Amino acid sequence: MAAEGDFLARYRAVSNKLKKRFLRKPNVAEASEQFGQLAKELKQQDCLQYAAFCNLAMARCEQTLFNAPGEALALTDAARLFLSSEKENRALQAPGFDEHLQAALNCYSFAVKVFIEMNQPVMAASLCLELGNALKEMNRPGEAVVHYQRAAELQTQTPIEALLSMGEIATCKILTRDYDGALSIFTETQLMCQERGLQLPGTSTPVGEACLKSSHMWIKILN
Repeated sequence: MAAEGDFLARYRAVSNKLKKRFLRKPNVAEASEQFGQLAKELKQQDCLQYAAFCNLAMARCEQTLFNAPGEALALTDAARLFLSSEKENRALQAPGFDEHLQAALNCYSFAVKVFIEMNQPVMAASLCLELGNALKEMNRPGEAVVHYQRAAELQTQTPIEALLSMGEIATCKILTRDYDGALSIFTETQLMCQERGLQLPGTSTPVGEACLKSSHMWIKILN
């Protein structure tokens, strides 16, 4: 409780610096730096959710300063901290309403949006994959599909990475026993490979042909 009280006092003290005062402009850059420092200290104390809130405040400051890279980084840090906090709660089997997971989802979503606005689809896709992997590890493959799909959509300029993302989609569909959906994804993968003429490294075997054969084999095994 003492740590919580100290956090709230320091958080409010920094927040008060952002209030507009007569003939005085708020020092947003200083506040952002202080929120960042407080986040680091809280993370070291294993107060992950509080550290995440500080990173969110830092992201708002960076947005005010029109510093998109700083905003994206702060949002990403907040997302990862909320996610780590959710994993800790699950490991302890603590009761909850997935509030930290929901906060993480929101932060990832905003970070992806900022990276897209910065014309950095590779970074945006990597965050989608990161979130998809986390959800799959948490036994939520159905929810992970959306994020793997988003990653594949953002990887149009990197077809091999897009294929890997589509493979993750198919895996999640198999885990949810959506075998028709998985086969549909494998078929889409094959068509994409044929259109681009992709081949397995060091061979003349088309990637699409290998993918389709593999997909049929797995579907037969699982059925």
